[in-house]
Amino acid sequence: MFINVEGIDGSGKTTLINYLKTEFTDMHFTKEPTDSFEFDKLKKLDNKYDSIYNFFLFTYDRIKHQEEIKKNLDKIVISDRYLISSIAYEGPLIDQFFNNMDETINYILNTSKMIILPDIIIYLDADIDISINRIINNRKSLNKNNKILSILEEKDNLKNVKMYYNYFFDNLKKFTDKDIRIIKIDANRNINEIFNDAHKVIKDIISNL
Repeated sequence: MFINVEGIDGSGKTTLINYLKTEFTDMHFTKEPTDSFEFDKLKKLDNKYDSIYNFFLFTYDRIKHQEEIKKNLDKIVISDRYLISSIAYEGPLIDQFFNNMDETINYILNTSKMIILPDIIIYLDADIDISINRIINNRKSLNKNNKILSILEEKDNLKNVKMYYNYFFDNLKKFTDKDIRIIKIDANRNINEIFNDAHKVIKDIISNL
């Protein structure tokens, strides 16, 4: 069983994953980008071709990542981000080559045909303003007061990211013949409420195996 946790930056994914690790110690947890991701090679989105380059850099990392996933599928694997993150984040940037969401998503999926898809996606659905405030407050608590939002964390860009997430989820059958179950959790609430909902979701998944 392969579960993917998704959501815009500031939705609480990593905090949730850290909680799940303490509650479900017999599961295998992983993430993207992986620890071997070559961050120094990421382009700064100075021109329209940088988005394509970054997409393939993430795809290269993902091809290696899925080896780890496949090796552990005898248990439940939970990944913090996966292919859908590329659709949501690189999609709005690659869209400039197609000017069509369907063509953009199909391009990403067709280029990723060697990538296994998750069985279940848990999507933390958070409002953009709430997410941005969390990002800023988290950086303050880490004494990173001088670190401004990245380009992809800015409000207009997060709107596009969220639009791509929702469009893909709403049109899942059009883009893939795999029966992926989408579970949305209201991530605007306090963290304990999010934890409780996610805990129940995972317990239900286990009971139905």
